[in-house]
Amino acid sequence: MFIQVNQELCDGCGVCVEACPVGAIQLVDQRAVIDDALCTQCEACIEACPNEALTALSVPARSAPIVALPAAESRIVPARDQAALLETAAPARGLAPLAGAALAFLGREIAPRLADALIAALERRLARPTTTTIAPASSSSRSPTAKNRGERKQARYRGGRADNGW
Repeated sequence: MFIQVNQELCDGCGVCVEACPVGAIQLVDQRAVIDDALCTQCEACIEACPNEALTALSVPARSAPIVALPAAESRIVPARDQAALLETAAPARGLAPLAGAALAFLGREIAPRLADALIAALERRLARPTTTTIAPASSSSRSPTAKNRGERKQARYRGGRADNGW
């Protein structure tokens, strides 16, 4: 599989260059060019391209040449040499491709779901009826609780209730 740039759709905006975690894309003459030797096919650039100028193409299996190894090259590696063989066979490329793939996954899968959940919560909140308590205008400058306390205190001194007419 490899990633191809459609030169007619590419406008040289550079979004794919910023999205590539391994730096395999460069702008040449205001067009994106992919270095196949550096490209890890994480497809972060395809997701980022606003013009859909990047596409992933796979090579059909029948067109791939089949190469048989001679018997002399296929040998069993002793256990003590396997660690050295693994170190030289696949050099570590760091965390950049993994981080790029993780960010592409987050942008493609998680972010839309999170946005939908937040929008639904906001719509539920806005659909709820709001109740507002408006206090009636009072003729006195005291708050209603302070006013009631004073009436109760006066009623105690009179020996009765506040509304008994005294």
